[in-house]
Amino acid sequence: MAKFDPQKDEDRAYLAAALTAYALGLKAETLLSSERGRPIEARARHIAIYLTHVALGMSHARIARSFGRDRSTVAYACHLVEDKRDDRDFDDWLEQLSMGLSSVVMMSRAPAVA
Repeated sequence: MAKFDPQKDEDRAYLAAALTAYALGLKAETLLSSERGRPIEARARHIAIYLTHVALGMSHARIARSFGRDRSTVAYACHLVEDKRDDRDFDDWLEQLSMGLSSVVMMSRAPAVA
């Protein structure tokens, strides 16, 4: 099994999908699947894509490659999630996920403890 590297795009996508899936009671693999899946899984994937863009600063093209999607699909997902941020509860929840994702990636840059 390959070592997890939060600096690799695929591992960052997995981290965003895993965090989003956990928050919604889903499995990360369903968010990363090439299948569209159920509507809740598609919405969760949109959120994970959005978090990868906003919290981790990845470009749409890099996210598309990491999630196995087209760049226009990534742009559409980001647009959908951004529109939902008008709902204060959703916005607060999304901000918490974003901070959590950013924190995990920042912690991975800390020196190893011997």
